[in-house]
Amino acid sequence: MQDFLLLIRTEGDVWTSLPPQKLQEHIEHGTSYIGNLMKEGKLKSAAPLDKGSRIVTDNNGIIKDGPFNESKEVIAGYFHIVAKDMQEAVTIAKANPIFRDIPTKIEVHLMKAIGG
Repeated sequence: MQDFLLLIRTEGDVWTSLPPQKLQEHIEHGTSYIGNLMKEGKLKSAAPLDKGSRIVTDNNGIIKDGPFNESKEVIAGYFHIVAKDMQEAVTIAKANPIFRDIPTKIEVHLMKAIGG
């Protein structure tokens, strides 16, 4: 089994823009999805991320930090999963119910061990 990082990309603060009923349904769908991943032993960790992040850049030896994201797109959360290969990780990502409720992109990254 290999480790994968799934980065959830959305636009803006989608959680506060959902009507209360839709938000409740989304939470129920997400809870079921996460529960199934846990039962299958596929989930290592997952969490939503606060939109108040910082981007640290190095420009000719000058390190700056700030909210320099030039698009409306934000990383809204992540899943650290285990899967046998990239195809299985993509299948797990495609099953995420967030696609039903919110315009989303999920990046699937194979995590490599340092020195490996």
